[in-house]
Parts: sequence; C-alpha cells; structure tokens
Amino acid sequence: MNNPCWQEELRESITDIDVLCRQLAIPHHSDTPTDYPLLVPRPFVRMMEKGNPNDPLLLQVLPQPSENMQTEGFCTDPLTERDDAVDGILNKYTGRSLLLTSPACGIHCRFCFRRYLRQTIAPTQWSTTQWSTMKWGAMQTGRMSGMLSESEEVILSGGDPLMLDDEELDGLLQSLLQRPNIRRIRIHSRLPIVLPSRLTPRLAEILTLPLPLYLVLHINHPRELSDAFLQRRELLHKPVVLSQSVLLRRINDDTQTLYCLFSRLIDARILPYYLHQLDRVSGTAHFEVSLQEGVRLMTELRHRLPGYAIPRYVCEVPGSGCKEMVVVGREAF
Repeated sequence: MNNPCWQEELRESITDIDVLCRQLAIPHHSDTPTDYPLLVPRPFVRMMEKGNPNDPLLLQVLPQPSENMQTEGFCTDPLTERDDAVDGILNKYTGRSLLLTSPACGIHCRFCFRRYLRQTIAPTQWSTTQWSTMKWGAMQTGRMSGMLSESEEVILSGGDPLMLDDEELDGLLQSLLQRPNIRRIRIHSRLPIVLPSRLTPRLAEILTLPLPLYLVLHINHPRELSDAFLQRRELLHKPVVLSQSVLLRRINDDTQTLYCLFSRLIDARILPYYLHQLDRVSGTAHFEVSLQEGVRLMTELRHRLPGYAIPRYVCEVPGSGCKEMVVVGREAF
C-alpha cells in the first residue's frame, strides 16, 4: 500500500479558486467574494469530473455568489452553540459531552454549520499545535473536569478531530480512558474521505481502545467512496464505522443518488447513521431541500433498501438535547 504523508498532502491543498477552475477546465469564479476561504485537498479534486461545473463534489466546495445573499431564517449560529461552549466543551446532548478538539478541517464545505463558529470559539486555545499533555491534564481538574464527569459518552468534533496528529490524538484518547464514568467515545470526521492517506496502521492502532469507539464519517455522495478510501478502510478493525450525510440540493437530493450512496456504504461495512436536514447557517440557503421533499425521498428509499441501510432522517433543534427525527403525520423518519 502506498503511504503518502497526509500532512504533506494537506499542505498541497488548493486554496485558490482560479487554480481549482483551471484544474477542472471550468469557467473561472475568481470574482466570487467570500468570507470563508476555499480549501480542498487534491485527492478530492481528482474525484471530480473535469469540464463539469455542476459536478456534485465540486459544488460542495466551490464558493458561489449566492453565499452572500441574506435569507430569512438563516444566521451565523443556527444551533446557538456560541454561548453554550465552555472551555471548548458543548454539553448539548443528555449524558454526552462534545469536545471541539480542533478549529481546523481538511476541507471547507460550503454548507458547514460551524463555518462562523470555529472562527470565534477561543481560536488560539483550540489550535491543533496547543493540544498537548498539559491540555489533557486540564481534563482532570477544574471546570472542564466537572463537565466531563457528568457524561457517559464523549464526542470528538470540531473542526475535525483527525486534524490532530497521532501523538495529540493518542494523548487525548488516553486521557479520556482515565475517567471511569466514560463508557463510549465517538469521533466525527470527514478527513478520511477527502484525504484517505489519513487512514494509516498507526491511526488504526490508536483507535483500538478497551472502550467502544465509534467512528462517524461524513459522506454525502457515492463517488466520495474512492478506491483509495475503501482500501484503507480495511485497516480499521476495532472501531464501529458509521456514516452521516447532509441532504443537499443538486448534490444528493434524488432517490437514485441516495440509493447508490447507502448501498455502497453497507457494502463497505459502514452503517448509515444520520441523514441531516441542512442546518440553516448564513450563506447556505441554496443547498436547502424542503422537509416535504426529504420525506418523499426517504419513503421511496424504504421500498428499495433493507432497513439497516436507511439512516435516520433528522434535524437539529437548538436546546432540544438530542437530534430530532423528522416527523410527518404519525410517521417518523
């Protein structure tokens, strides 16, 4: 197996719109203003169709003029997380603590619900270079320790937790293992999809824990399941691997695309977990699919897929304490 260094590949990511458009032989969009910079790894770009400005992978990362439109009901903090974060911890779910382990991602998805939040929550405190042994030690005392002591499960989020290097990630997990109240650990990440080289034997070793560990991968389109990713997925013997997707207009809002996505996931022994209704963050209204359309898609999928291949169709309601399943009439999806 070829093993390019994932940090090196990340440093070579495309950050210039003109460069991306030239790579894909599509019209330039350099005059598109944005407050959220382009960032896309080259392995992900290589999965895009050249000459197609409507490629579903491209549309997830290419800045569009519509991002600058003000739309009623859309705001910079749709889940009201900004005021709830204490020392980088969100206790938004009952019995679970969500750690904002890194402000950084390996790709800038244009629909990201934390595209504004990650810039405002203690950016220096939560930089990946400052997650050190001293930070893990802080989990044992003070306010952070008190918040963690009430949780049976810890969710590593961000940003992207796998942006931590191996030593930092291992240090964090080992520190969590020292807390007797924690029974499960969950990691949410998109990095192995956009940068398969992040999956290494060393990472697989780090993710082999005495506690149940769930790795939830963010996957929106069947073409994101590249051969490189599927080969490296076989390294992960211990974690339970799940997926979450966001329902996105012009990307996966048709029955056939979702059928192919969920079918390929179960073939790869990845259990579809959540299909999210779009979180209404400013600049993303052009991605939104109506609840009625989402319900229609889920109803059709029920007739084509086994039950275990169909994710829960959910939306997040601020202050709810859990993901809310989409309900129409008496039926929950």
